[in-house]
Amino acid sequence: MTHAVGTEPEPDNTHIDPPPLGPDSVAWSVFGDLTFVLGASRRLLIDVAHPIVATGVREFSVFESDPYGRAERTLDMIMGVVYGQEEALATARRLRDLHRTIKGTNPDGSRWSSLNPEAFHWVHASLVHGVYTQQKLLGRGWRPGEVEQFYLEMRQVGRLYGVREQDMPADWAEFCSWFDEMSATKLTRSDVTDRVLAVVGSPQPPPVPLLRNEFLWNRTARPVAGRVLTLFTGGLLPPALRAMLGVRWTRSHQLAFDALAATSRTVLPRLPRSVRMIPQARLALRRAERNTRSQP
Repeated sequence: MTHAVGTEPEPDNTHIDPPPLGPDSVAWSVFGDLTFVLGASRRLLIDVAHPIVATGVREFSVFESDPYGRAERTLDMIMGVVYGQEEALATARRLRDLHRTIKGTNPDGSRWSSLNPEAFHWVHASLVHGVYTQQKLLGRGWRPGEVEQFYLEMRQVGRLYGVREQDMPADWAEFCSWFDEMSATKLTRSDVTDRVLAVVGSPQPPPVPLLRNEFLWNRTARPVAGRVLTLFTGGLLPPALRAMLGVRWTRSHQLAFDALAATSRTVLPRLPRSVRMIPQARLALRRAERNTRSQP
């Protein structure tokens, strides 16, 4: 796998930064709802199926020892770029700068970097495709023209944290063709993808006092949580990627996922925004509404 992990020039940072997204964007309405949480393990698994990303995660990530802390930091960062408005560019630069130190040398002596343009774009593309899929299968779905507009907005987001213009397909149709080609030719199963699936299937107790009891968690909640998370992860994957990554999937799995997805599609869109949206998105929407009301 190391032959694919070459060093490449870092993203071009000499561009003119695009404007941040605002409350009139499609992304603001779909990005920060609870489907983002439900789709997290699917996005991570697709991320690390890229060999360069897998190398970085193998050597630097704490997704096994501190899964909730890692998830919280990632969530804060990406939500800050999408919903941060005047702070979005500064957050995007911090995100890019964090990746500058994630680099190393392969056993064959070649060098790798998380800012390899293909790998850096792949993580962004996994985010875009993940939000599309989770909203389609678990959320309110997509209205006519929304997906195409969402993709263009996410190109802006990619530019904010340094994904090169030439690396991103021009429109949604091109992106889908490119994503399928990448999935078929560049992704691979590895020890890292297997470790991600192991964490999903047997999750650590969340930072909730009642569930921190190891005996209580292991005997009651862990088996159920592991099965549910594995269903969401596998159900949100394209069938070809499920097979390639070794995710066991039977008709019973599909029926169970279909039931979970139908429940999610029925319940989540009907929840009040205070429950449906994760805190960072909810606060941004409230702030935008206050600003609108304060204008003459």
